[in-house]
Amino acid sequence: MASPREKVRTLLRWFVEHRWQPLVEGNWGTTTAKSNRVFISAILEQFGHQLVRELDSVALQKWINLLAAKYSRSMVNHVLTHLRSICAEMVEQEFLTKDPARRLRRPKTRKPDATVLAWAQYQSIIDAAETLRDQLIIKVACATAVRPSELAAFRWQSLEQFPNGRFALRVSETVYKGKVRGWAKTGSSEGYVPVPDRLAAELQQWRQRSQWAAEEDLIFPNCQGGALCYENFSKRVLALIAIKLGLPKLTFQVLRRSYATRAVAEQKGSLKDVQAQLRHSRPDTTLQNYVKEVPESVFASVNRMYDSIAPAGQDGLG
Repeated sequence: MASPREKVRTLLRWFVEHRWQPLVEGNWGTTTAKSNRVFISAILEQFGHQLVRELDSVALQKWINLLAAKYSRSMVNHVLTHLRSICAEMVEQEFLTKDPARRLRRPKTRKPDATVLAWAQYQSIIDAAETLRDQLIIKVACATAVRPSELAAFRWQSLEQFPNGRFALRVSETVYKGKVRGWAKTGSSEGYVPVPDRLAAELQQWRQRSQWAAEEDLIFPNCQGGALCYENFSKRVLALIAIKLGLPKLTFQVLRRSYATRAVAEQKGSLKDVQAQLRHSRPDTTLQNYVKEVPESVFASVNRMYDSIAPAGQDGLG
C-alpha cells in the first residue's frame, strides 16, 4: 500500500497502470481490451502527467465537452465511464478524499453523420482526384469498403488471385499512427476482400508504373515507401474534393457507409453478400481459416457495384 506521502505525489498515469487497470482488465475480452485501451489512452494523453490530487472537475468536464463536439456518443460514453471508474477507485484506495468525477455530466454529442453518396457523385469524386495514385486509393475505398487502416496496409502480396481467376485483397495488417501493425482490427476483420475484375486490372497496371513493386512493398506507400497516413489523405485529398464538389462531407467512413447503403437498397447484392464484404458480421468458416474461397455471389456483387461507381471506359489507365 502506498504511503500518505507517495499518494500525494502520485501521477494519474501511474495510478491507472498500477492501481486501477489490474483490478478491471481481467474481465475484458480480447476485442473489449483493444477498444478499452484506446479510451484509456485518450484519458492518459490528456491528464496522465497530472498529479491525482490536482485533478479538477471543471477541467475534466471541459475536456469531455470537447470530446462531445468531435466524437460519437459511444466514444464519449466509454471515456466518461472509465474516467468515473478511475476516480471512484482513487477515493476507494484513499488517494483522494473527494471524487473529482462525481458531478461530471454527459454532454450532448453531435448527430451521427448520415451522408450517402449518389452514383453520379462517385465518378465526380474520382475525376476530382489530382493524381492517378489518389484516384486508385479512392476507387479501392469505394469499391471494396475496406477501412482506411486496412487500405493503407495492403502490400502487393496482399493482392491474391483465386483458382477461379478472381482477385481479392487479404486483410492481415493495419496502419496506426503511420506504422504498420501485424494484425487486423478484430479477428472477424481478417480474411479476403473481393476486388472487382476491372479494378484488379487497374491495380496490376499501377504496379507496373510504381517504383514500389516488390511483393512486400505497400501498394499505396508514402513518398519514402512507408505507410500512408490515411488521416492526412482524408484532410489533404478527400476534404478538398468535398469543398470543390460542394459535398457536405467526404471521408473514408462516408465511402464505406455509401457502399453498404447503395448495395442493399438497390439490390447490387444480398444483405449476406454485403455483410461478407464489410466484415461486420461473423464471416463463414472458410474465410476465417484463410482458405481462398469467397462465394461467387460476393464477386458478382462487387463487380455490379464497381460498374456503378466507375462505369466501364472511365478506368483512367492507358
